[in-house]
Amino acid sequence: MATAFRPTTRGCRAELEQHERRLLSRLCGDVVTILEGRTRNVSDDADVSDDAPASEPIEAPADASADASADASADAPADIGMDDSVFAHFSAELAGLDGDDSLSAPEDPVLRRLLPDASTDAEEAGRFRRLSESSLRAAKIADLRTARMLLESSPVQVTDEQAPMLGRALNDVRLTLSARLGVEDESDAEAVQQRAVRGGGSDEETFMAEVYTFVTWLQETLFSAMLEALPDDGGDGDAEGGAADGRRA
Repeated sequence: MATAFRPTTRGCRAELEQHERRLLSRLCGDVVTILEGRTRNVSDDADVSDDAPASEPIEAPADASADASADASADAPADIGMDDSVFAHFSAELAGLDGDDSLSAPEDPVLRRLLPDASTDAEEAGRFRRLSESSLRAAKIADLRTARMLLESSPVQVTDEQAPMLGRALNDVRLTLSARLGVEDESDAEAVQQRAVRGGGSDEETFMAEVYTFVTWLQETLFSAMLEALPDDGGDGDAEGGAADGRRA
């Protein structure tokens, strides 16, 4: 039986069963795999179309950024080992600020939800995607890896600095599930929730609906706990109590 996240003197905490933590960790790993697949596809396309020398791998900067972000979230040493290829990558991005290079949006609906267009204008969105998508992918991968690390412990205890990372990772898992379930608006989300509440089904879609509802609930309790922990107008309250003490089967 999972308990909601609640604020503590050291951040936020929730009790999750081992199978719940394993499921969430596996889902985070699945999203990492999807994002890394996009990184490889973009790198392969760039290798074919760009004039960059073959000795200057385009894939390395994205991996280096992801590893650097993950190290930072784990309080790793400041030396992240940036080599010449990383600096070449950023130089290329800066040089393209005034150029016409663009990057096509991914075809996978999951990736389109995780990495949305920044503009309704296709040409402008493509140019912005070329400049920013790599960094966004790296940041998401870092959050998801941090979440997997946090889910290894019981209870799940996150500091004030780690809570937003876990929240963003849970949101990316929720977005992935919503894309697979075809959730486009509130009515779709309500239908999925009703299907999860009815339960009893053994098909994959019913299972995904139940997981989607669970992840949504857990994310909401985390954000509620984060808000509860914010300073108020003078009421000290009970940091260990309140509405967030509710339990969920």
